[in-house]
Amino acid sequence: MENLLESIPESMLELLRDAARIVKDSHKVMAFSHIDADGISALAIVIQAIEREDKKIEWRNIHQINSETIIDIKNEIEKYQPDTVLFSDFGTGQITLIRNHIATLESLKHIIVLDHHLPSEEIVEVESSSLGNKVIEINPCQHGLNGSFELSGAGVAFLFALFLSPSNLDLTELAIVGATGDLQDYYGKGFTGLNRKILELGEIAGTLKVSRDLTFFGIHTRPLPYLLQYATDPYLPGITGVEPACFEFFENLNIELKDKNDEWRTWVSLESDEKQLIIQHLIQNIIEVYNDPNIAQGLIGDVVILTKRPKKTEMRSAKEFSTLLNACGRNRKPEVGVKVCLGDPDAISEGRYLLQEHRKNLAMALRRLEDGGFVTMPGFYLVNDPEIPDTIIGVVIGMAQGSRIIPVDKPVVGVSINTTNDSPLAKLSGRAYKDLIKRGINLKETFVSVADFMNETHGMLVAEAGGHPMAAGAFVQKDHLDEFLRRSSNEMWEVLKSSNKNSSEKKE
Repeated sequence: MENLLESIPESMLELLRDAARIVKDSHKVMAFSHIDADGISALAIVIQAIEREDKKIEWRNIHQINSETIIDIKNEIEKYQPDTVLFSDFGTGQITLIRNHIATLESLKHIIVLDHHLPSEEIVEVESSSLGNKVIEINPCQHGLNGSFELSGAGVAFLFALFLSPSNLDLTELAIVGATGDLQDYYGKGFTGLNRKILELGEIAGTLKVSRDLTFFGIHTRPLPYLLQYATDPYLPGITGVEPACFEFFENLNIELKDKNDEWRTWVSLESDEKQLIIQHLIQNIIEVYNDPNIAQGLIGDVVILTKRPKKTEMRSAKEFSTLLNACGRNRKPEVGVKVCLGDPDAISEGRYLLQEHRKNLAMALRRLEDGGFVTMPGFYLVNDPEIPDTIIGVVIGMAQGSRIIPVDKPVVGVSINTTNDSPLAKLSGRAYKDLIKRGINLKETFVSVADFMNETHGMLVAEAGGHPMAAGAFVQKDHLDEFLRRSSNEMWEVLKSSNKNSSEKKE
């Protein structure tokens, strides 16, 4: 544990100590967290850590904190009357809303924000001058660390739990599940920064084990044909979603699909030579279709095993567990995911059903995109499929570029008007590859600057945005959606054009 603590900046250590002390002195805590795998894992960590302190805790999952949902949050707090409110996996980008609507509640003594998303300079200045001692914000981004790949929301929650009690070491598994769901392991290439320290701590504690293996979802649970049928990361053209082709793939390789007891074989039950043969032909399939061997690199990577979780279940590997949690959140039942983390048997059964629905929805959305379901704009590729719910639009566009259904030379932006509770806001999600970030693309800055400009121009709140340079989102009034997209596209096009010009000048 010393290696982990030595890697945390002293300024961050002080805040962690303060937050732990506040919770120890609290009587009633209320926690709010995001609906994705990272937010669900973070909340499950917080719940267990606080309950182990014999404290009362009420909790909720929220799709996002914005000008609409902050009122719902305030109402929930007034109903429960906690003395401490905790936000995990969001809050930094919405600190002004928290200050204006939540910090003003007289009955509330403390607010703790455990986040890893990028703040804006304006918000940081307002916080330091106006919030006083009521809000404690713990975010690696504010201490020289990178919240996009060094520490996730669940990782911040784990550090908080560790300062509550060293006995919370077993929660390392959920910290890594959250980081995996947030793609902080670079698609199987391995964790870095504090994530790596937490992983090593989990290995020492015996809760985690790392091995090199196929990175597909379902290597512990799915019969071989269905392992490929629902493969979406990467997407396998002609195989993903086509059941007969999956059976034919293994028949052509003379791979037995069932064992001597007539039980379906899974990936982990195969011999090493069988695995090598399958991988070789999968790589061949990907290169033939995409003519890009880089896409196949993600087939093999670090696979994190959760040693305390049941074998042959979706909770045995960090990737499958995080996908199960995402399925719960994306099907608008994040509370089921939290209960899965807490070991509730009924929730586990429901979570498995939601997972099946989630994978089907993703595969169908990707197949629609294969048929040309995106538009090329100057600054990015636009996906505007009315059938994709707002809860999975970010996942779909990320997978679409990961499998090269959509090119990676520009960012991709997805729009969903299929929103929760028929909101008047459209949900936008953006994704950009690492090479584009090096060229100057910053999705979070673009979305925020366009939102700020439009809000000022129209004299009203028409857009809100936040996130990371590589992955960001926005909520936009539907009447102003086209303007937001046009301005964002033009801003990104200027960055790409400037980058191309600089590259040409260097070559000359």
